Amino acid sequence: MNEVSADELIAAFGSDSEASIQAKNALISGAPFEIWLKPLPASRLRGILRGRVRSLQRRGKPIVGVTECLASLAEKGEQGLLVAYVDDRERAGYLFPLYLDPQPLKVVGCLGFGSSSEGDPITGPE
Repeated sequence: MNEVSADELIAAFGSDSEASIQAKNALISGAPFEIWLKPLPASRLRGILRGRVRSLQRRGKPIVGVTECLASLAEKGEQGLLVAYVDDRERAGYLFPLYLDPQPLKVVGCLGFGSSSEGDPITGPE
């Protein structure tokens, strides 16, 4: 898999969670997205996400879908997942991290972070 289109990413959603619906609608509306094509273990991604969520909560940022997303990542254990970001902040929306099973492409976790500072970059899963 070298590249993923917006249509392929939209088709990869299987959940009707609040965060998934919002992320899918953002993609349909033309929100930019980026996918890292190097799989990382779900357990590592879960640890990174937990730290980021705590930081955002301390700063009072709204978050949707965190409980479901963390549970989905826990279920995947050490499985390699791809990470994508859908950025709907330009329309006063959310930044949506997506966690994807690469084969077949399927969104297994999604959440949304409320508006951040204008200059905040999209950060990858370091």
